[in-house]
Amino acid sequence: MTNIYDQNQLIRQKKEYHYDLREFQLRSVCLLEAIDKVCKEHHIHYYIIAGTLLGAVRHQGFIPWDDDMDIALMRDDYDLLMEHACEWLPAPFSIVNFKNCEHYPKYFAKIEDTSTTVVERLYLGYAGGIYMDIFPLDKVPDNKFRRNMHFRRFNFMRKLLYFVYRDPYKHGKGVRSLLPRVIQSLCTKQGLHNRCEKILTEYRHDPNCHYVMTHDDGYKAYKAEIFGEPSTLTFEGVTADAPKVPDGFLSVLYGSDYMQLPPEDKRRSHFHDYCDLNKPYAEFDIKTLVDNVQ
Repeated sequence: MTNIYDQNQLIRQKKEYHYDLREFQLRSVCLLEAIDKVCKEHHIHYYIIAGTLLGAVRHQGFIPWDDDMDIALMRDDYDLLMEHACEWLPAPFSIVNFKNCEHYPKYFAKIEDTSTTVVERLYLGYAGGIYMDIFPLDKVPDNKFRRNMHFRRFNFMRKLLYFVYRDPYKHGKGVRSLLPRVIQSLCTKQGLHNRCEKILTEYRHDPNCHYVMTHDDGYKAYKAEIFGEPSTLTFEGVTADAPKVPDGFLSVLYGSDYMQLPPEDKRRSHFHDYCDLNKPYAEFDIKTLVDNVQ
């Protein structure tokens, strides 16, 4: 029996599972247009961040080798969007998070195109659509030591969350399967999601906290004031909202030389394990994908 790790490699080698990166990128832009329209209609501030922001500043669109999009909202706006997005978003778009999908493994949400199918990593057992990541921006302590300790606590819970969703036999049925099996016997998915969110929102109402984190960039924290009233940038011909001070975000995350292209060996795509731009993920069966590569 081929283990789950080898299955991933086989999937990536099979030409029929490859997809056109540029087509994938352009289909993703529809997600940005949809979320921009909803946020404008309901007076919610969002911000393109990470590689999406860098792409807008440096390339006026996608970084040529990138294949996902990221936005962030302050926690109150994030919660409001999560509460109403299902009624606000038009078909075929949908918000997915751990509260409305028991198989969803992330602590942040995604907006997905339900008319497509994407499997990011087979061993997590989750199939969705072409997506855009939606992160909450949560307050963290101004003190660097306290902030780092806060992140360490969260990161520990996030690792437990990863193992509770992961196929324990990703690397076979030997010793390396023991840790995820033990964690899955002791922890529940919903319990870990709740503990992650409790840590994330610990400083939500603290007026003495002037920094925020997405908690997806390691120890990177940003002064809340760089977000504020959004500025606008062009991304693949679409007007998108960005932090008030884009340089304030990009220089923290990527360094002051973020306008310089990285060496070619550092230009990495996420390269999803499976992608079908014409098949709704509700009709997709991961088991069939596994069987086809054995």
